Amino acid sequence: MAYTVGVDTGGTFTDCVVIGDDGTIITAKASSTPRDFSQGVINSVDKASQSMGKSRNDLLKQVKVFGHGTTVATNTLITRTGSKTGFLTTKGHEDTLLIGRIHQKVAGLNESELTNIGELDKAVPLVPRSLIKGITERVDYKGDILVKLDEGEVKQVVADLVARGVKAIGVNLLWSFMNPAHELKIKSIITEQYPNIFVSISSELAPVIKEYERGATTALNAYLGVRTSTYISALEKKLSDNGLKYPLQIMQSMGGFMSAREACVKPVTTLASGPVGGAIASRILAAEAGYENVITSDVGGTSFDVGLVIKGQTEFSNPVFDKYRISIPMVDITSVGAGGGSIAWVEEGTGIMKVGPQSAGADPGPVCYDLGGLEPTVTDADFVLGRYNPEYFLGGTMKIDRDKSLAAIEEKIARPIGMDVYKAAMGILDIVDSHMADLIRKVTVGRGYDPREFVLFAFGGGGPGHVGAYGPDVGVKLSVIPQLASVFSAFGIAASDIVHVKELSDPMSAPGDEERLTSIFQKLEKEIQDDFNNEGVPLETTTLVRTIDMRYKGQVHELRNDVGRDKFTSGSLSRIIEEFETRYEDRYGKGTAYKVAGIEMITFRVTGIGKVSKASLPRYPLESTNSEKGRKGVRDVYFGEFDGFRPTNIYDLAKLKAGNVIEGHAIIEGIDQTIVIHPGQTARVDEYLNIILEAK
Repeated sequence: MAYTVGVDTGGTFTDCVVIGDDGTIITAKASSTPRDFSQGVINSVDKASQSMGKSRNDLLKQVKVFGHGTTVATNTLITRTGSKTGFLTTKGHEDTLLIGRIHQKVAGLNESELTNIGELDKAVPLVPRSLIKGITERVDYKGDILVKLDEGEVKQVVADLVARGVKAIGVNLLWSFMNPAHELKIKSIITEQYPNIFVSISSELAPVIKEYERGATTALNAYLGVRTSTYISALEKKLSDNGLKYPLQIMQSMGGFMSAREACVKPVTTLASGPVGGAIASRILAAEAGYENVITSDVGGTSFDVGLVIKGQTEFSNPVFDKYRISIPMVDITSVGAGGGSIAWVEEGTGIMKVGPQSAGADPGPVCYDLGGLEPTVTDADFVLGRYNPEYFLGGTMKIDRDKSLAAIEEKIARPIGMDVYKAAMGILDIVDSHMADLIRKVTVGRGYDPREFVLFAFGGGGPGHVGAYGPDVGVKLSVIPQLASVFSAFGIAASDIVHVKELSDPMSAPGDEERLTSIFQKLEKEIQDDFNNEGVPLETTTLVRTIDMRYKGQVHELRNDVGRDKFTSGSLSRIIEEFETRYEDRYGKGTAYKVAGIEMITFRVTGIGKVSKASLPRYPLESTNSEKGRKGVRDVYFGEFDGFRPTNIYDLAKLKAGNVIEGHAIIEGIDQTIVIHPGQTARVDEYLNIILEAK
């Protein structure tokens, strides 16, 4: 038997999903280990192998694909623990990173954060001005060399940076995506003289137009390089030493696997590595269950992540991380600091209760974990209100101290604001659920979508317990809790394909030059096919997708368009333009297209997808609506100030059958998830054993 493994490292737990060639699915959870995240990965594999009656080594020897979603790059950026980094650019443009366009002050901020304009500031520099150096050289917009590279100057500047303790260097020269010769030469000079210095050049990482965004991406990649590559290399060695025969695959932020080797070179592409797994799993489940438009919502230990599946496809964007806009396309996921580990606190001076964005994480974790945590969290409130069962957390394998949660909320929240402890705990949940609903509205209504026309998927450790509140708040008709909700991102990772993306900016006016377009795409496709060949992926199992980023002249932002793989002719180019205008009006509204302005083709991209065999989700015949056989008892649960504690039927998730219906109020308990059904809601088990929540 051969297996595919997906492991997702979260802020609190590390999830493992094992898919066998026969379609069997095994899941496991282990606590994340912030001091050494690789240990949490190994521990999760241990738990999975134990449940299969195997040793860790025996399982790993049978694994054909091991995929990993990592948070190391994200944590490195958040905690500002990256390497001391130098930056080289064309002389005269040394301040580009610091100027950051006018939008750097507002990049990634929500509406409430934008209200105090006078208090806004730019991002904290990744590279201080003293470590940014201008190099004598110049290439024009056609790729012609106007000023030759001063190699002697390069050697002197690099020597000075290394002497000042720099461990990584980013290189971003003007128009290098049209002619990378100077950047490549600088890279060779650095690697020959200082082989231990991490080097990132923009022409290899993001050969696209927009000097600042390309430079920010390159600088960030260099900043993250040493720590991320060290982690990935160490994990790959651990897995190899324990029996893994095949190269480790890393989940990239635009979806799909890339080799550990490539991830070590391009760590910036892993910044959304974990959450993307949930988006991919959502797309798979949506296709299986017949949902066209889906809002994805992932409630983890530290964050709440939201994305969209539109007409069966995930949305992409050039995201913002810590006010830096990245020029590498990624699955469009928006996050806020709201999760199970989010800390509740009272603002000094105002006496107002707040929740997050600070999180207790995995170490020390919520107070109820009894691992040293002192600050009350969302999870503590869930236990205090009877939503979660302290005797059955993770199937009863993890000790929970509800009394400590109660005491912490009393001391830190209820007493300071003069409120009953249970009302205070309910206030914690109301606040965090409101944060979640607000983010969903931002991602849907804020972009012109009506959430009532979507189905809401809720997953992650806390999604099933909270979607009964934030789902109806945004107006969705149905909320779907996947059978594998607690490990959904790990499932998406295990179910992913190998993906390579190559792109190049070469701006031209539409309809474009047929020979020039053909040459660009042939070059990009050859690079991808070479990558697949080097990894041993049979070309007959791969698919190539061509896209072009297009815009009306005078605009700043582009729209990505699938252009098919037909030969470029006047007819096919006319069709591409028509489809762009149709898509433009679909996105921005009827009548917004303005053909008279003219259309520009900016960036050309090829996505190569190498298929990895997967088992489809099992489907079960519908049985009786009667769910009585799944009922396991009654517990008092608090549903709100006016409802208070109410005797509530508790159901065993493992005993529910497809077709069963449960009327709220009720609780469904699984080994690794708890589903809260509020008064007036109905839960139905579908053919895939997902729980469908619907308000009457």
